[in-house]
Amino acid sequence: MSDKRTFLMHVFAGALIVIAVIVGMTLWTGEGARTAADDAGDKVSEFYLQELAGRRSQAVAELIGTEFKQMERAVDLMMPEDLASEDSLRAFIGRVETLCDLDLFAVVDEDDVVYARYATYMGGSRYEFLQEGRELSGRLVSTTSLYGASKQVCLAVPVYDRAFMGKKLKACFVQVDIDDIISTLTYNDEDGGETSCCIYYKNGENLTQMGFGPIGANENLLNALRGQVDVSEWRRVQESFDRGRQGEVRFAYKGATETLYYMPVEDTSWMLAILISDSLIRDQIRSVSDGMLAQSTIQILVTSIVLLVYFGMLVFRMRRVSITMLEKEREQSRNVGERAERSEQELGVIKEIAYRDALTGVKSKYAYTEEEPAIDEAMRDGSIGEIGVLVCDVNNLKYVNDTYGHSAGDEYIKAACKLVCNLYDHSPVFRIGGDEFAVILRGEDYAHRHEILAELNRIVEENNARGEVVVAAGMAEYEPGDARLRDVFRRADRRMYERKALLKQLQGANQGPR
Repeated sequence: MSDKRTFLMHVFAGALIVIAVIVGMTLWTGEGARTAADDAGDKVSEFYLQELAGRRSQAVAELIGTEFKQMERAVDLMMPEDLASEDSLRAFIGRVETLCDLDLFAVVDEDDVVYARYATYMGGSRYEFLQEGRELSGRLVSTTSLYGASKQVCLAVPVYDRAFMGKKLKACFVQVDIDDIISTLTYNDEDGGETSCCIYYKNGENLTQMGFGPIGANENLLNALRGQVDVSEWRRVQESFDRGRQGEVRFAYKGATETLYYMPVEDTSWMLAILISDSLIRDQIRSVSDGMLAQSTIQILVTSIVLLVYFGMLVFRMRRVSITMLEKEREQSRNVGERAERSEQELGVIKEIAYRDALTGVKSKYAYTEEEPAIDEAMRDGSIGEIGVLVCDVNNLKYVNDTYGHSAGDEYIKAACKLVCNLYDHSPVFRIGGDEFAVILRGEDYAHRHEILAELNRIVEENNARGEVVVAAGMAEYEPGDARLRDVFRRADRRMYERKALLKQLQGANQGPR
């Protein structure tokens, strides 16, 4: 009996040794194959990213370069008769926008007055290159944001030997929507992998305000990398950004390795960044080595069956332990659910604060930008229905602030907001700027939009004559050709400026300028 027991023990020990050797050799072989596949993936990824970044960077540079060439062509087309009056200049700008395929083309005189197709305004507060002390000596690329619309890229060139109404023209510029620049920068493969592209300033700030893989839309790229790589590697990346040099860096995110490749965009202060998960290429290469391991996997499967028989004896005894652990996990899940519910309530309070304008109590600019994507999607799928936009601008606010102080100015803004809210009591009102408001018209307000706007204009004209609060308003409705809410917004904004100019003329006739 003792000999039999000893024999069985030797057989069992021998089986364990064989299983250990088979498993060990399989794991060792598999690890070697994966290492080789990863090395190959790294090399392929590097070539792939360099080629992809070069094409994307060249595409952006060519787009910007084309706009510059078209502006310079527009300046060459400018004749003396086009500068004879403001009407002739506006007509020229309209022809140039059509002929040269330029969006929002404008010219600037020596006093920084901007002449666009539908408006004339001071540009110093809107555009960086027109701020006091700045001189435009050549092509310039900058960015700006206008009235809740998407962020714009401003491309400017100097203008020489041209004068308008006794003043020299100093520059012309166009505005290109950043969405148009970045719309082709993301590539998705058939297996669901994604290569993310984004554009950053050399200080790491996001130019596009879009998410970039694990990096948030409003997060500084260099700051985000600081905690992902060691100090020397981070400094190398920062120096490359400062000097406009291309390079790459790898970092771990959620258990996977991400490769970030960056390259300067020609004639700009931008850096094009491309982020690719190693799985996009490495997993495809790794599948080749996985096929080589298929036979060894069968051996492991057979061995596993033997082990299952052995471990089956332990299952029954472990069930009681598992039940106890399961009850503990359920209790922990209930606690987590309660904490999540409290967090959701707190988040709701925070969102409510962010969505409300502190001065007027109406919805904020943040709420407007949050509502835009849903409306844009409804426009794209044809479910939008009837919708309109009213854009309002408060007149004389600077005069009130300068004459009576900013507290009076705040009351003036609140009075203007109350006037708009009283008339448009079935539609959301948004404060999208210091003295700008927008209303999204639906339902009853949309059905009676013309009557309501006429009533608003009547009250405003009476106020204009009495020296009370004056609001310039412009309205536009959704049309089948509109792709985004900002298309409707632009038309309403243009009509608001036309109304604003008319009110200024009426005010000057009644009581002189303020």
